[in-house]
Amino acid sequence: MIMKKYNWFMVFALSVIPLLGILGTSIYTYFYGMVWQEPVLLILGWFFSGMGITFGYHRLFAHRSFKAHSFIQLIAMICGSAALQNNVIKWCSDHRLHHKKLDTKDDPYSIKEGFFHAHIGWILEDKEDPIVGVNDLKKNPILRFQADYYWIIAIFFSFVLPYFVGFYYGRPLGGLLWGGFLRLTLVHHFTFFINSLCHYFGERPFASNISARDSWWVAYLTFGEGFHNFHHKFQWDYRNGIRWYDFDPSKWTIKLLSFFNLTKDIRKVADHKILQARFNSFKNKYNIFLSKTPSKMKGAYQNKINIIQKQANDVYQLWVEFEIDFNKFKKIGFKDKIHEKSMYYKRKMLKTEYKTILNTFSLLLLSMKNNI
Repeated sequence: MIMKKYNWFMVFALSVIPLLGILGTSIYTYFYGMVWQEPVLLILGWFFSGMGITFGYHRLFAHRSFKAHSFIQLIAMICGSAALQNNVIKWCSDHRLHHKKLDTKDDPYSIKEGFFHAHIGWILEDKEDPIVGVNDLKKNPILRFQADYYWIIAIFFSFVLPYFVGFYYGRPLGGLLWGGFLRLTLVHHFTFFINSLCHYFGERPFASNISARDSWWVAYLTFGEGFHNFHHKFQWDYRNGIRWYDFDPSKWTIKLLSFFNLTKDIRKVADHKILQARFNSFKNKYNIFLSKTPSKMKGAYQNKINIIQKQANDVYQLWVEFEIDFNKFKKIGFKDKIHEKSMYYKRKMLKTEYKTILNTFSLLLLSMKNNI
């Protein structure tokens, strides 16, 4: 067994921050009470630094799911720096490698090496950690500036700023503890949950053969990042939560800024590809269930799946061909209002038909599960 070496500076730092954040803030509050500015400072700091990671580091820089005005890039860089999770270039290098080498020994924070390793252990290790696959980001002057002055930027916005905000309302130590150490504790571990909890608990509706899972409740702690199975299947989509009611402030912010031309070229996967991914995930589950199904029932289930498969293929092919025409007319203009309405109606009908097939497949899987 190979003993792991640890970076003792990181061990110390990532132990002291939650210790001061939780214990220190509790002791301070016990002796000196709490004023309204302190939880507000915590919540605002958590929001802006957390969004700096999800909106900025993750969706803008790591996956290039949209483009942003230089001013937005600068704000995202500053907010992300306040999360104290390294500079953009290094963060994105690790994250892109995680996607490329998911669930292998080359995955920097692979869940296959255990929950603790995926959550925080990988950060504590003292090992060779090259920066690769981010040449596009190295050309960005904002990110080069951050890389050169990262610690100055990060320490100022993580600790100095909340200290002086606290000084302004007469409690500098309270500002530092609530807006600095406690906020960082929450931002760190909620972000780490995506690497650990979202590869351990939840559903896999879009890709059943990988560890990434959708955990809707983690989305509330990470500004929309909990829908992790979808993200790993369609990593370049600007959304994580694709349903209108999914909690995804990063998605909403990206879309809102586009109305002011501050974001553009927003990338979004087509509905037919999403539903096909769900169908393929069902097929993987079907194969697992079939291997456990009593022999006398396998033939009946196989006949049913053959029918469903043919229906799905036929509708999907029609839908793909229709999307080509639809996008062509959307670009050059529809013939008239009646033509436009009919095209949108047909698109809706194809989606409904494919969803109906998925529902049938889902019921078949439920029947198989009950008969195992």
